[in-house]
Amino acid sequence: MTFEDPIQSTKKKVCTVCKREFPPTQAVCPHDKSMLMFVQKDELLGTILNDRYRVLSEVGRGGMSIVYKGLHEMMDRTVAIKMLQTQHVTDQLSIKRFQQEAQAASHLQHPHVITVYDCGVVATGQPYIVMDFLEGQSLADVVKAENYIAYQRAIPIFISATEALEHAHQKGVIHRDLKSSNIMLVEVEGRRDFVKVVDFGIAKLTTASGKTPQNLTQTGEIFGSPIYMSPEQCLGLNLDSRSDIYSMGAVLYETLTGFPPLMGDTIYATMKMHVSQMPEPFNKVRPDLRIPEQLERIAFKALAKKPEQRYQTMQEMRDALEQCISTQFETGSIPSLISAPPSMGFNPNPQSDSSPVELEDFDLSGGLFGNDPPPSSSERKDRSSAPYISGPDQQKKPGSSTKSGRKTSSSTSSSSSRDDNRSTGRSTGRSTGRSTGRSTGRVTDLDSAAGRSTGRSTGVRKPALVEKKKKNKALNIDFAKYINKKVILIVLGLVVVPGVITGVVIAANKMGNDNPFSLTKNYEGVLLYLRAATHDSETGQELPGLMYLMPNKGKEPIKVMLGDFNLEGHLGQADGSDQKPGAIWHVSGHKGPNNSLQIEEGDFTEHCDNSVAPARQQLENFLINIFRSRTPGSTTLELAYKCLSVSAQKREDPERFKEKYGKDPVFKDSFKIDGIEPSAFKVGVLKNAEITFYLNGKYLFANGEIYMAKMVSEDHQWKVDSLEPCKEELWKTTLPD
Repeated sequence: MTFEDPIQSTKKKVCTVCKREFPPTQAVCPHDKSMLMFVQKDELLGTILNDRYRVLSEVGRGGMSIVYKGLHEMMDRTVAIKMLQTQHVTDQLSIKRFQQEAQAASHLQHPHVITVYDCGVVATGQPYIVMDFLEGQSLADVVKAENYIAYQRAIPIFISATEALEHAHQKGVIHRDLKSSNIMLVEVEGRRDFVKVVDFGIAKLTTASGKTPQNLTQTGEIFGSPIYMSPEQCLGLNLDSRSDIYSMGAVLYETLTGFPPLMGDTIYATMKMHVSQMPEPFNKVRPDLRIPEQLERIAFKALAKKPEQRYQTMQEMRDALEQCISTQFETGSIPSLISAPPSMGFNPNPQSDSSPVELEDFDLSGGLFGNDPPPSSSERKDRSSAPYISGPDQQKKPGSSTKSGRKTSSSTSSSSSRDDNRSTGRSTGRSTGRSTGRSTGRVTDLDSAAGRSTGRSTGVRKPALVEKKKKNKALNIDFAKYINKKVILIVLGLVVVPGVITGVVIAANKMGNDNPFSLTKNYEGVLLYLRAATHDSETGQELPGLMYLMPNKGKEPIKVMLGDFNLEGHLGQADGSDQKPGAIWHVSGHKGPNNSLQIEEGDFTEHCDNSVAPARQQLENFLINIFRSRTPGSTTLELAYKCLSVSAQKREDPERFKEKYGKDPVFKDSFKIDGIEPSAFKVGVLKNAEITFYLNGKYLFANGEIYMAKMVSEDHQWKVDSLEPCKEELWKTTLPD
C-alpha cells in the first residue's frame, strides 16, 4: 500500500526546481521545499512563434515565467525563449517587470552577460524574450554537487562575474537578485567555467542622474533572495550598485565554504541576521580547506553592513581578486642580503663587471676579532708616514705610497695593490695623522687582470701577544673575594624570583578559562539542554534553572547554574529557538565544582549551530507531522515518512510505518505544534554525522514515557533514523538535573 490516491494516480505534480515528480497529494518538495505544480500539457510545444522560433521543449519553470528550448527556423540557431505565464498576463506590473528585464539585458553587450536577441508577444498576450541557450551548470548546482569549490578554481570565476557586473553598473543596471543560481558556468571553445550572468528579472534601471525611470517598486517593497540580500535590501531601502557587491560577497562565501554566510530558521530570521550579524570566519566554518586569509578579507569587506565600508565598485573587488591570484600563485622570492654570510671581499664571479658585489653596508675591516689594536710607541713614528701592513709578511713593500689608506698583501699573489681613491673619504683618521685604513666603502683592486674585486683580499689580523698579556693582566680579578652565599641569595631574590613570577603570570594569562588565578570564566558554546526554574511536584521543592553548554573548544559539557539570573530578560525568539538545543549562548561567571558555572552574565548570540539546530528542527517536523496525521483525511504521515533516513525506510515500508505510527505515540492534549516545550529535548550523543536526542514524555506524550531519537546526516540533511521508547534512567543520567 502506498500513500498515493488511486483515483488521481494518473495525475502528477512536478517540482519547479529539481524536476522530480510526486503524487498529487504532495504540496511541497521534500528536497528543496519548493512548491509543486500539476503537470499539464503545454499547447505551445511544437508551435512556431511569430514565424521565426519553433518551441522544442520546456527546460524550466518559475513563479512568473517559463523557459523553453527553441530553434530559430531561418538561422538554425538554438535559443532560449522566456515567456510570462498566462495567469500573469492581466497583471500590468508583472508585464512591466518582464519588459524591464528585456530592456535591462538589451543594454548589456558583454561576453559574460547573457545575450538577448529578440522579444515579442504571442497571440495569447504573453510577452517573451529570446536569449542565449546556455548548456552548462549554475554555480549553485556545482556547489551542491561538490559541497564547495576550491579557491584556485573559484577566483577566476568571480573575476569574470565581477567584470560582468561592473559592465552592467556602468550601463546603469543594478541586478538586485544576484545569487549562485544566476551565475552559469558553460564551456566555450574548450574553455571550462566560462561565466554567464543571467536573470535580470528584477533589475533596476537608472539614468545618468541615478533616478529610476519606471516606478515599478515602492518604498518598503523587498525583492530578491534572502540568503544573498544586502542589509539595505532587507530593509526595503533605496539600492545602488554596492548592494550587488554585498550579494557577490555572499555568493563568494557560499562557493568557498559550501555554506551560506547567514541563514536563520525563517526568512525573517535570515534577513534580520543580514542586517545585524557578520558570518563565521572561514577557519571556523571549514578549517579543513585552509582558505587564504587574503581571500577571506575580500569576502568580508564585500559583506560589510554599511555600503561605504564595502568595495565601492565591482572593479575594485575584481582588482583585489587579481591581486589575490598574484599573491597566492606566483612563486619565487628575492634572497635577503642579511640572511647570507658576507663575502669578505671575495667576488664569486670575477669575470662579471656588470653586477659587482656591493659591500658598502657592511664594515668588515675589523674582521672576526674586532677592530685593529692600537700601535706601539716604537711603531707610531713610522706609521705616521706609512700605512700599516696587515697580512702574513707584516712588513713594508718597496715603493709603497705615503697617501692615506693602506695596502694589503696576499700570500698567493706577488702583484701589489692600490687603494681606491674613494676609500680616503671614509677612513677613520687618528690624532697622529695616521690612517687606520678601515674604509667602509668599496675597495677595488685596479691591478687585477681579471676585473674588479671588492673588499679585503687578505686574512684577518690577530691581536699582538703583548696586548693579550696586558688584557689578561688588567682582567686578573679575584672573584672569590666577592662571591659568597649572601651575594648569590641577593641575585636570586632580585633577578630569578621576579622572573619566575612574571613567567607564571604570563603563562596563566595564556591559559584563558584554565587560568587558576582567574575567578571569572567566559564561555561560548552550543546549548544542549535548558530547564527554566520550576516546581518539583514530587518533592515539593523549587528547582533553580540550569543549562548545559558544549564550549567551542571543550570536550565535555558545562553545567550552568542560572540561580538568580533573569533568564526571561534575555529571551527574544518567538519560536523559542533560543532555548532549544542548537542555540549559541555566551555566558560568564564563577567556576564551581563538577565542571559547573554559577552564571553572572549571559545572552543568546542570535544564531544557531550548523548541526544541532537543523537536526532538532527536523525532529520537531517529524513529530508535528505525526501529530497532524491523527486528523481524519490528513496526509501528513507521508511527510513524516520522508523525514526518515534511507536505512530507516528500508527497515519500515510505508505500510508498516503507517501501522506503527498511526497510533503510537499518543500525544498530550496540550501538545503545541507551533512551539514545543524547549525542556522536552536533551542532547545525548553528539558526533559529526550522528546526534541522539532524548524526549521527555511529560511535555509531549500522554503516557509520559521517555523516547530516544537517533538522527543521522545524509547529503547534508538530517534524517530520523529511529524513534523508540527508552528507560527513564537515561533521561536522568544524561545531563542530570
